[in-house]
Amino acid sequence: MTAVRYVALRCNGPECGAEIHHPYSDCITVSKLRRIRRVDGWRQRPAGRDICPDCWKAGHR
Repeated sequence: MTAVRYVALRCNGPECGAEIHHPYSDCITVSKLRRIRRVDGWRQRPAGRDICPDCWKAGHR
């Protein structure tokens, strides 16, 4: 069995827990992943909080 570490974005919305990662995120930095994920609708709030598209549309900012 092999363990692979990957960088993931996790939503900080209320009780959301949505998570997304890039297929090759084991060789990518968090800031680079955040730039890539903005295309998918993810947002970054002050203090580095990440918000998924569903929570953003629901007004959890």
